[in-house]
Amino acid sequence: MPERVNVLVVVESPPPGEKEDFFYNLSKGDRLRRNLRALLGLEMADEELPAWLKERGVFITDAIKCRPVKRALREVRLRVRMCLNCLFILKREVELLEPGRVVVMGETAQLASAFLGLKGVVVFPHPNRMMRFPREIRPVLGEALKRALGLFLPRSHKL
Repeated sequence: MPERVNVLVVVESPPPGEKEDFFYNLSKGDRLRRNLRALLGLEMADEELPAWLKERGVFITDAIKCRPVKRALREVRLRVRMCLNCLFILKREVELLEPGRVVVMGETAQLASAFLGLKGVVVFPHPNRMMRFPREIRPVLGEALKRALGLFLPRSHKL
C-alpha cells in the first residue's frame, strides 16, 4: 500500500488463474501489468510495476473481487450482478483509502463507480482493450493516462 493513495485505479476483475486474493499488487505479472506498462512507456519488468506505482501513490483494485467464470466475461448481466455483489467492498476501499482521484478502466469499473456515485472519476478503456487500438493512437492514450495518474513527465524525461 502507498503511504498516501493519490490515485485509486479501479479495473474490471482479477487476472485469470488461481489467486490468494483480489489485489493486483502482488508480485506476479499479468496482461494488465504488461499492457499498462507498455501504455505508460515504462522499461521495466511487469512485476516491478506495482512497486513503481506505489512509490507514486497509485493503487490498483478491482470492481469485481472474485475471479469471474469465463461465461461472465462475455455476459453483461452476469458481470453486472457480480459487480453489484462486490460493490460494498469497493465502497469501503474508497472510504478507507480516501484517494485524491479515482481512475476507472473498463466498462465494469465505470459501472461500479456510477453505482457508488463517485464524483470526478476519470474514465478509460481497460488497458487490455487499449492495446487493440491502432498503434498511432496508443501514445496519445498513454499520455492521457499519465496525466490522469499524475505521472506526466516532460518528453525528454526517460521513465
